[in-house]
Amino acid sequence: NAKDCSVASVMDWEEACYADPRFELLLICRKVLANRDQSETLWQSYSNHVHQLSSLLSSNLKMRIHWEVGPLEPWLKLETVHQSFILLLQAMNLLGGGRSPWESKPDLWGKIDRERQRLVQMGWLFCDYEDKL
Repeated sequence: NAKDCSVASVMDWEEACYADPRFELLLICRKVLANRDQSETLWQSYSNHVHQLSSLLSSNLKMRIHWEVGPLEPWLKLETVHQSFILLLQAMNLLGGGRSPWESKPDLWGKIDRERQRLVQMGWLFCDYEDKL
């Protein structure tokens, strides 16, 4: 029965960082830093340290260890989609408590649209539903 369904989170983001620290770094890049350039700088710095660590471990353990962080953009897209779903669930009141009482529904839809715009800036295409009506 659909009415018995309860969605707490699309992904347990806070716990995901234990499996891969890039999730935690991504939250800093997305929520704390002022712009994309700062995020890219931090991501590259982390990538350099991971590369140095894998080189050090390779030489010390006498085995080939190769860790790659990869580019930031796919991670930004993932987090933007995650945030979009969280906001959509809030708008549909599926998170138990629903929207924040101090946040109007138009404000929430504005946040959802900003997330959509971020994805468009990263190359995603969306159909314009108003043109279809």
